Amino acid sequence: MMRHLLCVGVLLLSGCVVAPLPIEEYTLARAAVSSAKDAGADRLAAGLWFRADENYRKGQAYLADRDNESARQSFLRAVEFAEKAENASRLKKFETGETFE
Repeated sequence: MMRHLLCVGVLLLSGCVVAPLPIEEYTLARAAVSSAKDAGADRLAAGLWFRADENYRKGQAYLADRDNESARQSFLRAVEFAEKAENASRLKKFETGETFE
């Protein structure tokens, strides 16, 4: 009887495996979003900026809900869009002769 309970307990616990916290992805996303905003992406590349910020906020919400894999994916998408937004805003600044900060 005790052996059966132990087996059931092990099976239940093995189903509760959680993905590791996406600390690195969170940190990279936060830095990329901040850098894009500093480059003026929120006004010069608004569409890309919106998608970066949206994915970053979704990642934070998933993290709060302990959905670590979804949070990781959202943070990775946030980095992708933030880098594109920063590059687009720097290109627009270059094309218009606006100085870099």
